[in-house]
Amino acid sequence: MGSEVRRASLALMARREERFTTHRQLADARERLDQALASMSFSRMEVRREWVDGPKGPELVVRLDPVPRVERRLRMLSLSMVVLLAASVWAIASDDVPRTVAFLLPMATGLLVLGLPIVGAALGSQREGEEARLRKAIRTALADEPR
Repeated sequence: MGSEVRRASLALMARREERFTTHRQLADARERLDQALASMSFSRMEVRREWVDGPKGPELVVRLDPVPRVERRLRMLSLSMVVLLAASVWAIASDDVPRTVAFLLPMATGLLVLGLPIVGAALGSQREGEEARLRKAIRTALADEPR
């Protein structure tokens, strides 16, 4: 399970570039792609598209980048974890803190530390799902006409 959680968490911040070729005319391919992606929205990644001339005809280059707010939130969450860990150590070591706080603060911090990988894996899996939907829509839109 650990490697699956790590893989999904890393997928959340991954930057990818994918290429899709088509035998359709460029204008037709653009129109079909625009129609296919018009109703799709992505919350975990930014999608940038560029058409280039490939060796077998028009080629779509898709760049997938993480949304900037996701990175900011992860940094803030990491900083919050450091503050909570420091507060927990202080609560345990200090004689001025009530014993209930000295017990509850480290326990809540421990639960948060245990839950964080699950949240990261869930968000990473969500992004992988968005990428899969995007790939399928692009492949369907750019598929060759039946012969």
